[in-house]
Amino acid sequence: MFARFDVSNLTQLQLDGATCVVCGDEDGAMIPVGAVEGGQVFAHRPCVEERPAPKSVLVVGDTSTSAALDDLTAFASDVADRLGFPVLVAIGRDYRPEDFEGVVLADGWATSYDSAVLGCEAMLADVYCVWSEEVYRHPIIATCGLCGDVDPEAAPVAVGGGWSVSLCPACAPAATRPATLEVVA
Repeated sequence: MFARFDVSNLTQLQLDGATCVVCGDEDGAMIPVGAVEGGQVFAHRPCVEERPAPKSVLVVGDTSTSAALDDLTAFASDVADRLGFPVLVAIGRDYRPEDFEGVVLADGWATSYDSAVLGCEAMLADVYCVWSEEVYRHPIIATCGLCGDVDPEAAPVAVGGGWSVSLCPACAPAATRPATLEVVA
């Protein structure tokens, strides 16, 4: 498996083949993914294998004020950290609950019209719904969703209108940058 990547973003250690060209970590088994300036570069297999993106969980709650949206966004980080799914914060009603792995109904979800409609649609469509208090029954996930390492510092990363799965500090930058590897047939 060989890949194309942006050489200008690679560190000297990555160019020397000492660290992964995706996450920059030197630990773990790596496979060759290409050549740069006559030398091979490597990546961890999980960093370059194409995996289906996990379906997100929709977090529904009160977004009627900026303070309520801030609270819901912070809660959504907890959802990603404890349930192990990427999450999207629902703002407005322009979502189909059945397009998500499940719906988390945050405290106050029934107090705003948009979130009440989404919550009811989810329940009527028989989408798996989780009440906010159930989220805190799950332990915080300390395994990186990208490289698989157990790291107590693993945490979700803010991406777009939601949160990624928990990522270790070495893999966290990968959540916010565009993919730099392209598998060549």
